[in-house]
Amino acid sequence: FVMTGLTMESDLIAHNSLDWLTLFYPGTVLPYLVNSTFLPPETVGYLKVKDLAELLWYGQSLWIKAWSGIGFVLLNCGLWTYWIWQGLKRRFHNPTATVLSKQQSYWLSGSFVAITAGFVLQTTRSYQILENFAFLQLFNLSLFLLLIAALSPHRQTLQDWARYRHQASDERGNLVKDLIWGEKSPSTVAIALNLAIVIGYLLPSLLVFPLKDYKIPTLFGLILSATLILIYAAIAQLMLLMKTPKRSIWAAGTVGALIVLPIVSFGVFRIAPDDAPWMWLFSMLPVVATEYAAATTVFLSLLGHCLAIALVGIQMTRQLQKAGESGTKALLSGHNA
Repeated sequence: FVMTGLTMESDLIAHNSLDWLTLFYPGTVLPYLVNSTFLPPETVGYLKVKDLAELLWYGQSLWIKAWSGIGFVLLNCGLWTYWIWQGLKRRFHNPTATVLSKQQSYWLSGSFVAITAGFVLQTTRSYQILENFAFLQLFNLSLFLLLIAALSPHRQTLQDWARYRHQASDERGNLVKDLIWGEKSPSTVAIALNLAIVIGYLLPSLLVFPLKDYKIPTLFGLILSATLILIYAAIAQLMLLMKTPKRSIWAAGTVGALIVLPIVSFGVFRIAPDDAPWMWLFSMLPVVATEYAAATTVFLSLLGHCLAIALVGIQMTRQLQKAGESGTKALLSGHNA
């Protein structure tokens, strides 16, 4: 309660997707619990959050009734507790398995975007909604970094899968099915499908939300952000194929550098989004620069993203084919011996 009192003195409402985090804070619902008791609110002076009643989800008040708001908070916390428990249970039964199955990741992405997107509409001002989409992209980036870590198998698992694919009949349908659902296959296709779920959910909101002149910049920002995340996923999966025992650290460090270094360099050299928008289109937040970039610049940046994905994908395919061939040769030589 001491920590609650210290925290509740400040205004927790940011009027963007960050407000979603307040639902994990128990102090958020305490004023409503107090109001439902015989205690007068003024006797509990530290339970104050300015404008808490204005917290919106898809433009509707969360606190029309106290118990409906409390129920939503409990549902929100329970949902993420369930996903954490699912990951722990999988690793407990099989330490070599990925934290989540690909099927679970699709449900996780859908539930995540459904909750967080609702907090974008805290205002009807178009520019503020554009900024809220930038915060939403930060949440999406955080989700997909966790998914990359949870879904990407390591070298030995990929070698076993590549050897199996090399020995099996090369049927495109089976390969696609394995890439979508198989737990030992590379994670890049699964990450792409998760991105498609998120983008597919957000696209209708661009038509419904009052973005006015910012609809196209927001759309470009969402697409560029998705391709950048796919680049991070492909690079991480490629680096997990390395022979070094520290490949997890190398993968995390490389992806972290790709995310952090551009933003740090922009701050050091004071490069604003309106000064060099094409540079920001290759950062983790392209949506902040799409309103300043010409359509040609956006398309060229998107083409660069796709080229990077293709190059990393080709290199990964070669590595997997090489691993499958060498693994098959080693297995056959062992049988012959």
